[in-house]
Amino acid sequence: MTIESGLTVLDPTSTLSIATAGMAARPESLAGKRIGLLANDKLNAERLLDAIYDVLADRFEVAAFHRVNKGNASRPAEPGLLKTFASEVDVALLANGD
Repeated sequence: MTIESGLTVLDPTSTLSIATAGMAARPESLAGKRIGLLANDKLNAERLLDAIYDVLADRFEVAAFHRVNKGNASRPAEPGLLKTFASEVDVALLANGD
């Protein structure tokens, strides 16, 4: 008696799809840009943003940075805070910590 067995391998990946509708255009460079760091008040969010900023500042001649912590991670940021933040930066980096 002969028993045949086989193994079927499925590939769960699909074609990468990135939605760009409604997104701001990316700058060609960060040189001379004002970088905004928006943390959500969770543990290590500010440390993560600071580390990312340090890397960017080493690679590009950024003009300045503006750091904001939106406070309570469970609630959206106040509209006034976001409006002010957006007016003071060219590029925004956001992070969740834990």
